[in-house]
Amino acid sequence: MSVLTFLSDFGADSHYMASFRGAMHQADLPLPFIEITSRIEPFDIVEAAYLSSMVYNDFAPGTVHILATNVVATSFEGHLAAKYNGHYFLAPDNGILSLIFGEDFDDYYLIPTDSYEQKIQNVYLPFIKKLLTAGDLSLIADKAVNVNRKTRLHPVNDGVELRGTVIFVDHFGNAYTNITRQEFDTFVSDKSYIINLSLHSKLSKVSNNFADVQEGDPLCYFSDHGYLVVAIKKSSALALLNLRKYKPLVIQIK
Repeated sequence: MSVLTFLSDFGADSHYMASFRGAMHQADLPLPFIEITSRIEPFDIVEAAYLSSMVYNDFAPGTVHILATNVVATSFEGHLAAKYNGHYFLAPDNGILSLIFGEDFDDYYLIPTDSYEQKIQNVYLPFIKKLLTAGDLSLIADKAVNVNRKTRLHPVNDGVELRGTVIFVDHFGNAYTNITRQEFDTFVSDKSYIINLSLHSKLSKVSNNFADVQEGDPLCYFSDHGYLVVAIKKSSALALLNLRKYKPLVIQIK
């Protein structure tokens, strides 16, 4: 079943989010509304794109995803709509969609709006109604040109080190990196390696899950979505290993 999802940096208890929820109730859209999170770090489109990339495929094809991060700062740049892998995405033209789709994706549509409109519910909700009726973006919007694009943060592999970056820390303090299982396997191959968690904490293997370690021990594992995660069983990698967002994680061949 298709739904309408919402991911933002509005703050879960903010008046911005309350205003959007109120508009949703009045819009009478034939889609269930699911708020993925409104706790994205303010203006952080990298974190927002990372989370969206991880979860959007867990929803049914035809789902509409609103990505409302760094909206006001880029509202005069316009707003975009796109269909990707059977899902619809609506977001400000601030580069966030290119972080999900890749820089080569070029099938963007411009959402009609008054350039002075600050409330995204007044931009996106009427557009979604038209989309659900028309069933095709090309019937309700013009193709966008000169779209803002951003470059993804990719791990760097020099053959001796694989240098990744922490992109997201969840509320358990688990640190999610941008290192995929494929990138890790390509780098390690059959060689021995060291994962440098901190100055005094290192690992020489990736665990299957938390059952592999004792309470209080650090571990690395691959998430369901294929990214390397650093955690401490029943504790916080953020607090104990200082693995903050955008801190590097280095893996070395022995």
